[in-house]
Amino acid sequence: MRRLPEGRQGRILALALLVASLALIYLVFVHWWFAAPLMQARAELIELRDDESRFRHTALQRPAIEQRLAEVRAFEASNPGFLPEDNFDLAASALIQRLRGQVEALGGGQCTLVSTTPVRSREEEPFIRVVVRVQMRCETESLLQVLHGLESGSPQLFVNEFGATRRTVRGSFPSGGQGNSGLEVAFELYGYLRQRGSSQ
Repeated sequence: MRRLPEGRQGRILALALLVASLALIYLVFVHWWFAAPLMQARAELIELRDDESRFRHTALQRPAIEQRLAEVRAFEASNPGFLPEDNFDLAASALIQRLRGQVEALGGGQCTLVSTTPVRSREEEPFIRVVVRVQMRCETESLLQVLHGLESGSPQLFVNEFGATRRTVRGSFPSGGQGNSGLEVAFELYGYLRQRGSSQ
């Protein structure tokens, strides 16, 4: 294999060292101080341009969004599913009266309300939940009628945390006489106010 002359080898080595030195100088004194910040600034400008484009697109949709929001608010104001009262206390009282009305409509003392306790919900929800904890004694068929009347009427109500225990009582239900079999039931009856926010 033919060897290069020593003078030429020296020039090649010197050229390689020069290139390496220039690359090192570029990295140390040019790239990190000038090129890298410029590249970062360019990336930030591109990101800002994209953000501006999205904001501009959203701004053009503002009239349609405002119209849709007005429609939703109008629907909420006229929605028969919400409780019509203005605050929690009035709504809770109305729930209790509606429950009493369902019980009294049965006639004959087939159901007896033991207790009704308004409870402010601690859950975070889009609308204020009005809860009444109910304890009552009822015959099975009568209980089904009461629950159906509550959940199928307007405004819309819901039953949650339902529990029932069968027991034999004396003289509690006139229709069955002594020794009649009934239910001890407990549940939460609740509905929602139109108002948004926490009920705390």
